[in-house]
Amino acid sequence: MNTRSTKKVVMLLCTLFVSANVFFSCSGQQEKEQLEKVEKEKMELQTRFDSIMLNYEKVKSENTLYAEQFSEKDSVIAAQAKRINGLLAELSNTGNGTTTTTTATPTRTSKLRQQITELQTTCDNYMQELETLKAENEALKAENEQIKVAMEETKAENEKLASENQTLEQKIENAKRLVTSDLTATAMRKKCGGKGLKATKHSNKLEVVKIETRILANDVVDPGTKTIYARITGPNNRVLCNGTAEEFSFDIDGSPMQYTAKQDIEFDGNARKVIINWSKNDNVKVIKGTYRVTLYADGQEIGKTSFKLTK
Repeated sequence: MNTRSTKKVVMLLCTLFVSANVFFSCSGQQEKEQLEKVEKEKMELQTRFDSIMLNYEKVKSENTLYAEQFSEKDSVIAAQAKRINGLLAELSNTGNGTTTTTTATPTRTSKLRQQITELQTTCDNYMQELETLKAENEALKAENEQIKVAMEETKAENEKLASENQTLEQKIENAKRLVTSDLTATAMRKKCGGKGLKATKHSNKLEVVKIETRILANDVVDPGTKTIYARITGPNNRVLCNGTAEEFSFDIDGSPMQYTAKQDIEFDGNARKVIINWSKNDNVKVIKGTYRVTLYADGQEIGKTSFKLTK
């Protein structure tokens, strides 16, 4: 080979060498720029993913009351997050040079971005459904409170009506009771010669207790024969009686009560006067003090008075 040909070959090789250096230099620069772009996008996507999950976890922890209703949705989000973490790991491997094929990176990035967008949509729906459920619960709570208030008002009204009915029934029962007026009880002794009676204040001279009263008119009480019982108790709370408690007993509120004297009357609804005279037996001891007189009819107390005796 002549000198001229040798020079051409050398120049050609130099040109090829320079071109190769330029090519590889440009390729290296492009790959570096591609890797930097991948790392930047990965960081942006990682930040977006972390922000979505942080907000989701915050909302979830603040609404544990609804955990059961959203368990299925939580599972979906967990699965999406797992897939995204896998894609982020693949992208990190590419960025670190582990994977040499950089042409696949845009596809991974696009897929990762799509997965994060889907996760964002799922979380947005999660938030919306949660807010809707909370609003419904608040409305239901308010409605229940209104129902509770209404029930309490109804209960109070029913109790008021029951009380009024009870009061009315009591008034009716009271109206059915015989009512007395001008009730008096007087200790009496026989006049000299045994003709007639006169009042006395001395216990040792008492022979008769005269009880007088007036039964007021009442068209609510059933007419018919009424037995008026008189009960006289002394200062020692003993009942003045000419016999035993078994002999002189009447029923009141389901229990027997001893009486002193009784008088049957015919009651037709009109007012009438009643006189009951109790004559003391010789074996009944009377002491000084205050004596209480109580009248009963139809198992109810209808009047009371008292008188006082000295020695």
